[in-house]
Amino acid sequence: MKKHRSPVKAAKQDIKRHKRNVSGKHAVATSVKKALAAVSAGDKAQALLELKSTQTIVDTACSKGILKPNTAGRRVSRIAKKIAAMA
Repeated sequence: MKKHRSPVKAAKQDIKRHKRNVSGKHAVATSVKKALAAVSAGDKAQALLELKSTQTIVDTACSKGILKPNTAGRRVSRIAKKIAAMA
């Protein structure tokens, strides 16, 4: 175990950040999964609603540094492309 104050505090902060990041990644994954499920079910109206929700969650994760900007854009873009192909 660390004995000085600053490494102890840094270790605590690392744990907090890790929990926050994992939680954010799970939220993104769940949202993406819901949107893709709506696409595979063939329900375009529901897929559009899920896309809007997913975009909000992904953008939030991006602004908090959980996802990189290109990754966030790519995830939303791929879902939107699948919805557009439903026609």
